[in-house]
Amino acid sequence: MTTVFAFLLVLGFLIFIHEMGHYLAARHVGVRVESFSIGFPPKLIGKQIGETEYRLSWIPVGGYVQLFGQNMHDEDPDDPRNYAAKSIFQRLYILVAGPAMNLLVALLFMPLVYWMGVDSPGYLFSTPVVHQVAPATLAAELGVQPGDEILSINGQETSDWRTVSELTSALSPDAPLTLELYRNGAFLPVTGVYRTGEIGWVPRIPPIVGTLLENSAARASGIVPGDRIIRINDQLIQDWNEISPTVQALQQQHRDSTRNDAVSQPLRVEVERDSEPFWVDITPNFDPESGRYLLGMTLEMKKLSFSFGEAVQRGVGRLLYLVGATFSFLGQVISGQGSMDDVGGPLRIGKVIGEAAESGWTDLFFLTAIISLQLGIFNLLPIPALDGGHILLLFFEKLKGSPLSAVLRERTQMVGFSVLLALMLFVTYNDLLQLFFKLPQ
Repeated sequence: MTTVFAFLLVLGFLIFIHEMGHYLAARHVGVRVESFSIGFPPKLIGKQIGETEYRLSWIPVGGYVQLFGQNMHDEDPDDPRNYAAKSIFQRLYILVAGPAMNLLVALLFMPLVYWMGVDSPGYLFSTPVVHQVAPATLAAELGVQPGDEILSINGQETSDWRTVSELTSALSPDAPLTLELYRNGAFLPVTGVYRTGEIGWVPRIPPIVGTLLENSAARASGIVPGDRIIRINDQLIQDWNEISPTVQALQQQHRDSTRNDAVSQPLRVEVERDSEPFWVDITPNFDPESGRYLLGMTLEMKKLSFSFGEAVQRGVGRLLYLVGATFSFLGQVISGQGSMDDVGGPLRIGKVIGEAAESGWTDLFFLTAIISLQLGIFNLLPIPALDGGHILLLFFEKLKGSPLSAVLRERTQMVGFSVLLALMLFVTYNDLLQLFFKLPQ
């Protein structure tokens, strides 16, 4: 029920916003709006207010605003309230207003997400202790060693890895770089010159459990979020990234000794909870697809909030990245290099919205911003029956210097609706396969 309610709420809101854009623009230039519908026919309920009937229809995957004169059978260029009587610029304004409202929602919601706080790896809030140093990097040249704690960068205190990241990202090429390290009980100053790119140190990530997957070995053992993994069998765990290699190595030893690939070896795991250590037995689950033994837990995540100005900057930056990724994907699909399996239909979108709603408001707002952005972009594509298709026809009308023939526009619309219907059926069929059936590899 949460999934269904969240799906209807998010999609209904975005459809309403889109159609409200068309509605307000049409009213602004004096076009009569005959109906405003959330959902596609058949009509569920409706109410006539003034000259417009407001409807709620049964199929909740879209909506429409019916304008007087937009239907080719009631065009009247001599009636000032008629869509056909408006200039090309005014009609363009009406058509663009819907997608523009979706883009505006994305532009409002994405910074809001960063202002509310985004899930970030918990180690960003931990003491900046170096776990590894990559060879042939600036950190290696400066003599940074595993286990070093970074106390300051260019005189500015670094209390956690988030501060380290902010200070290093603000460095200019060839700028002086002074580090104060703490190593084996001694303070060690280090100086050098910053170069572009990564410095080369790898943070030590505390082995603290974040979430547990359903039916996972870790959940069955009694481990809960917030537990720290201290030891697996007799091997000390100091970093999150040591957990999986240790599990794989111990299981491989068991396989080599028993020559039995199907049975997992139970592991003794020392766990710390509320500063109290205790031991649990965990039998990892073997994943035949990856050939790995899985405990089924993720690292700790925490909410990272930003100031209003930084939230706007990061939100806009994220949207620009998503716009580029969207057009890159469309280019790959058109060129035959992309897969349509990555295109989600109503069922998959509903599932993702339900998961986001259960995760919290931040995830729901983030997903709403992404879907709104995609709706805005998709509706501007030059496909007949979409806003972008109508805009393309206006472009040809401008080039021709007179309205296109009704027959041409009607046939174009029929082709467009056929393409959209085929696409909808395909993505729905693909959703069913992805969500409910296991496809053979």
